Amino acid sequence: MAGRPIEAIYAVGNYEGALRRAIVSYKYGGDLRWARTFGTLLHGFLRRHSTWFEECGVVCPVPTFLGPGAHRSWGHVELMCAELAWLAGAEWPVENLVAKVAETEPMSAKARPARSRIARQLAYGAFVVPVPAHVDGRRVLVIDDVCASGQTLLSTARALRRAGAVEVSGLVLARARWRP
Repeated sequence: MAGRPIEAIYAVGNYEGALRRAIVSYKYGGDLRWARTFGTLLHGFLRRHSTWFEECGVVCPVPTFLGPGAHRSWGHVELMCAELAWLAGAEWPVENLVAKVAETEPMSAKARPARSRIARQLAYGAFVVPVPAHVDGRRVLVIDDVCASGQTLLSTARALRRAGAVEVSGLVLARARWRP
């Protein structure tokens, strides 16, 4: 894996105000109606900035762990990306290229030392690429809901790069303010 694991991370908006409330309602409150709105926001961002993403061959959601002990019983990013796939069609194909094989502690509202500890868990095997041949030689755009430290995107990107992706970038609904 030569170079950086992730080239760039783009954000539709900031994790504050109405967008933050909507994401919390969706992710923690289970209000699945937001999936369509979030898919539409992502699609609109991709269309408005299409030249930034024209070399991306595939869109990949950050996977949710759904096995025993999972925090939720549904894939929140996968559901947003299903809406995005419906809107984008072949323009930005969506494929579930990465699997999350272990539950990790949520990073939200954690101080930097705790986020670093959780990031080490992510780095050591939580994300795997089940079929490396589906990734080899491709440019991948990874989608997530919120980027606070970037560790989830970085861990996903590392798994994709180890499987042979030539480039990985990230797109999130919201970017949290940096805090030391």
